Amino acid sequence: MARPPRSEDLESTLLWITTGYRVFAAAWLTILGIVVLASKSTEVERPAVVVATIGVVLAWAALTTVARVVRPGLARTWAFVTLDLGLGVWSAIAGTVAGTIQFAGGYPLAGAFGAIFAFGTTGGIIGAAVLTTAGLVPVLARRDSFSQEVANAIAYIFSVGAATAVAAVLRWSERRRVAAETALATERTERARAEEHAEVAAHLHDSVLQMLALIQRDPAATPDIRGLARHQERELRDWLFPDTSDAALQGGGFREALVQVCSEVEDIGPAKVELVIVGNTSAPVEPIVRATREAILNAQIHAGVDLVSVYGEAAVNEVLVFVKDRGSGFDPDAIDASRHGLRESIVGRMERHGGSAEIISSPGAGTEVRLRLPVEAST
Repeated sequence: MARPPRSEDLESTLLWITTGYRVFAAAWLTILGIVVLASKSTEVERPAVVVATIGVVLAWAALTTVARVVRPGLARTWAFVTLDLGLGVWSAIAGTVAGTIQFAGGYPLAGAFGAIFAFGTTGGIIGAAVLTTAGLVPVLARRDSFSQEVANAIAYIFSVGAATAVAAVLRWSERRRVAAETALATERTERARAEEHAEVAAHLHDSVLQMLALIQRDPAATPDIRGLARHQERELRDWLFPDTSDAALQGGGFREALVQVCSEVEDIGPAKVELVIVGNTSAPVEPIVRATREAILNAQIHAGVDLVSVYGEAAVNEVLVFVKDRGSGFDPDAIDASRHGLRESIVGRMERHGGSAEIISSPGAGTEVRLRLPVEAST
């Protein structure tokens, strides 16, 4: 599989462009310098300055080209950028020092481009300021080429500004591309894991979960065996089919507490507890959770059913729980002291905490316990 492009590829390309321009500009300066020395119509007061400038520029171009291959990270150091800019400044004023016309060509920009590569926009600002100042030195020296020197300074500003903008856009685009490819690679990895998980889940569903379900329906199995089978089935289903639809589940709260209570009661009772939860809240919900536990236990003990349904909902300002069975039922108005758990642990508990408990039941028609607890709005 081919290696995906990396951001280092763009940086390497930019460094090669910077190095290539330096070599090109050095050749440009060399040709102009030779023309100045060879021209009979051009006066050169100090030809040694022209010759020395050509020699230093060519040597620096060769040295930086070798460094690009041997130590590419060197171009990102302040020492390198300072030397590069310094030589660019010297080339810009070398004609003035030599007492002749300017022969730097486009070489001063090489240092500014190196600063842009190394330090981005900061390097571009520094490079533009330094070169503009250097370009105006002949004006300060009271030479007659005022308009030409100002034109050179303006050219430096616009050239460095354009290079800075192009480099910034390229790097921004590269970061976006790398981020997109990273996200795509992550998505592919997660998809592969999900497919593998689905394969395992399908296999276990067709084997282990089926066997656990058969054990629960086997009339010969003892209550302890059926309870253990339900417990193992629930744990296996939670692992195979995790509920990730509600991000609040990770933080606990009402949902987590209700799941835990239903699981505990189901493990100790003969009936299976079927739970549906909508929403979640981190507000205090202990009274309604404890009342729910008592309602489920009553159904396990008195209803004589194989299934107890529990529905929980966390609304904006209240929490609701409905516990329902299709068992023997009873007359709520005939509750006596023998049903102390129903009277105190459910109705009394909810009223003491500002909530309410409504019991709907009749003999032979099952029972539904409706619990309501006001809570503060929670996100």
